[in-house]
Amino acid sequence: MDKFFEKTLACERKYTGKIINVDLVDIELPDGRIAKREVVRHGHAVGILARRPDGKFVFVKQYRKAAEEALVEVIAGGLEKGEDPIEGAKRETAEETGYDVTSIKFLTTIICTPGYCEERIHLYFAELSAEPHAQDQDPDENVYPVVLSEQEVEDAIRKGEIFDSKTLSAWACYKLM
Repeated sequence: MDKFFEKTLACERKYTGKIINVDLVDIELPDGRIAKREVVRHGHAVGILARRPDGKFVFVKQYRKAAEEALVEVIAGGLEKGEDPIEGAKRETAEETGYDVTSIKFLTTIICTPGYCEERIHLYFAELSAEPHAQDQDPDENVYPVVLSEQEVEDAIRKGEIFDSKTLSAWACYKLM
């Protein structure tokens, strides 16, 4: 048996919610010990670092209940069942900001919290249309576009004002591109 593999012995659904499920998983470690894992099941998502033709970046600001504060983040959202990640990225960008994507490039896929959550976020860099149209947010969203220059983004990261993991990952990948 692979020394890094954990064999699943049993899995029990403990919670079924609107966007997440929680499973209690009995596992066997490579040396035969038995242990339990709590796993949050959440579908895949996309995160989009978006830039307007004037060189400024469009982020979103929204209150995040789990963090109990409003965060500035890359545009992001869950994928619909069977949805292509690029199409999901374009849809989320239009819904949350009103801007249309004119070109898009895959950056990477991340797992933000692999200790307990299976969610993978596909990160993209998108070039946007010059002017936005009306936002088309989901009924339970309250998202506001925030436009920042490259210097303002980097200053906000240095000051700890932008600290969301998918946003930091997208920015790092963009800078390395």
